[in-house]
Amino acid sequence: MITVKPKYIIPDTNCFLESLDGIQRLSLSPYKVLIPLVVLEEISGLCKSSDKGDRAALALDVVNKLISDKSVSLLTSKGSILESREFKEERTRKSNDDLILNGVLCLSGTTGTTEKIKGTQHITRVVVFLTDDSNLRVKAHSYNLAVQTIADFLICAKL
Repeated sequence: MITVKPKYIIPDTNCFLESLDGIQRLSLSPYKVLIPLVVLEEISGLCKSSDKGDRAALALDVVNKLISDKSVSLLTSKGSILESREFKEERTRKSNDDLILNGVLCLSGTTGTTEKIKGTQHITRVVVFLTDDSNLRVKAHSYNLAVQTIADFLICAKL
């Protein structure tokens, strides 16, 4: 059984491109929004894209403002929370999705609880991963992570 009590919200790259207004609403909510460094790198790279460049550039401007306002923080692939952009990229051979997922997994492992009650495992998650990528959601579910689309989370959180 998994119980979700959201405290940390971690959006994937697609959330910034498809629901920037939702990201802005989350930044004003009582939740702590954490942006994976890899997501920041992906958005920066997409600014050069012909089909997503304008949306990515707008998203990058909004993210930079939210970071400077301290409305959001950054998340490393090891689950560490950073308050500034001094450390801004991670190099590894893993895929970007795996790096993002690893950061969510590491933070979830240090902030949630797991206990066995009458032979049933009870997991409490305070980290919610937001993505519209169905394959990444399946992968996150396989690790017992709390994951939703940004639209569904905004509705559930009444934002």
